[in-house]
Amino acid sequence: MVAANEILDSKEVLIETFEIAEINFLQSFKGIKSEIVSQQFHDDVNHIAWIIGHCISHMDLYLSVFSKERKLTDIQRKYHAYGVSKNEIKQFPFSFRELIDIYLSISEEFVEKLKSLSEEDFSKIKIPDSDENFRQMMQRITLHYMGHTGQIVLLRRIFDDPFWSFVGGVSENARNKLRKEWIEWWEENKTKYP
Repeated sequence: MVAANEILDSKEVLIETFEIAEINFLQSFKGIKSEIVSQQFHDDVNHIAWIIGHCISHMDLYLSVFSKERKLTDIQRKYHAYGVSKNEIKQFPFSFRELIDIYLSISEEFVEKLKSLSEEDFSKIKIPDSDENFRQMMQRITLHYMGHTGQIVLLRRIFDDPFWSFVGGVSENARNKLRKEWIEWWEENKTKYP
């Protein structure tokens, strides 16, 4: 844990901010009822499973900068792509349980890769088919996660818990505790999801 008076380099700030966004993303669907995972609130609104898969697909893309392979299939990526028709996502054709398990492996590997980079790598490594370097990509994925986390929270409030809230895990100890509790919840409950 970083002392209050310690100055972080930008790599550490980027990783820590991403980890805060990610734990809030996970918390946003902890305890979710399986019947609302792929339920659309309105024909023009993405369901929670799509939003989660969309975020996973982005992290899978960024991890592939290192691994040179994607963990999600072409069909999964096409389904979760930005701009896909709402008619195409009405039926969720995948296993939510398998999607989350894939995400957990992507997330773990992604954070390990981030920590192995040097400060300079964050500016030098370019994202394929983009003008962005890794520093900019980290800003993008962090903001992307928080935006979609807000959508999930709003849908949770509509469907099953009007008091659902988020934004926690600012300290490393709090993030570690929340992640441990989330993993325990997932392991105990994942068989409830198709």
